[in-house]
Amino acid sequence: MQVVQKPKRIICILLTAVLCIGLLTAIAAPARAVEHFPQELYIAQSRGGVCTLASSTMLVRSTLYMNGSSHWNEVSEGAVGSFAWLSGAGLLYTWTFRTNYAEISVGHTPLSGISSDDLKALVDEHPEGIVFYCIGCPHAVFLTDYEGDTFYCADPAPYVAGKRIPLADSWLGECYGHSQATVLANASAYWSVTSCNVETDMDEIPLEKVKAEALEKQKEAETEQLIQEVNELVGPAQTNTVSKAAAYWPAAECAANTDAPQTASETLTTSLKALVASEQMKITSLVYTMNG
Repeated sequence: MQVVQKPKRIICILLTAVLCIGLLTAIAAPARAVEHFPQELYIAQSRGGVCTLASSTMLVRSTLYMNGSSHWNEVSEGAVGSFAWLSGAGLLYTWTFRTNYAEISVGHTPLSGISSDDLKALVDEHPEGIVFYCIGCPHAVFLTDYEGDTFYCADPAPYVAGKRIPLADSWLGECYGHSQATVLANASAYWSVTSCNVETDMDEIPLEKVKAEALEKQKEAETEQLIQEVNELVGPAQTNTVSKAAAYWPAAECAANTDAPQTASETLTTSLKALVASEQMKITSLVYTMNG
């Protein structure tokens, strides 16, 4: 009798787990901000050979904007150039933009190509954007964000300037056959903000919103990993069978009893984490029994 009852008890536990999975996947993951910045933030380079300077100007403007400074639209290529540009040489590897309302330091990092995953991580680390450079072209753009596997930028080249476009549609894309993968493979350097001190005078600070979205995105990724772990333990056949039965399971069964307020996603994630931690060996045993 015990051999028969044990799988039944664990299947009841799995009913709750699979319902949690269903509810978690039903909660739409927040999309990465399609447009971090107002279109007026993007500028065209003033002349040939200053693409790195124009892109750096957009970087300074975006950093001010993201940190809640209304002075972002006052920053010009010439203003940044007085700190960042060396005549006859180009953009300095390290420089600091200083005014009475901000101090923004920027540094250079060399590359020998970069993978899509590494660039995503870099953009997540720098929601204000980066100056992305390929010496083989040679050209630089202000890389802003990504959606899925597509990276976006503002290209200072006059014929495409003033808007956010896919990286593959920039002048870098033109140089490398409109292939984003080839552009990334030929990346030679980037400039990014290393520190900043900005006087805030805007009611809303865009960076706070972006950070909140990034945190929620991280939570969703952790939840997906937990779901994958449970699916691997149970197996596709058992998961599908239990999912049908779980459709009638009360949603309240998935709620975790906690003192601190939680969002629905956080509550379900907490419940699922506890389930995986406490029932992993039992689920494994069940799968072995069913398949063996």
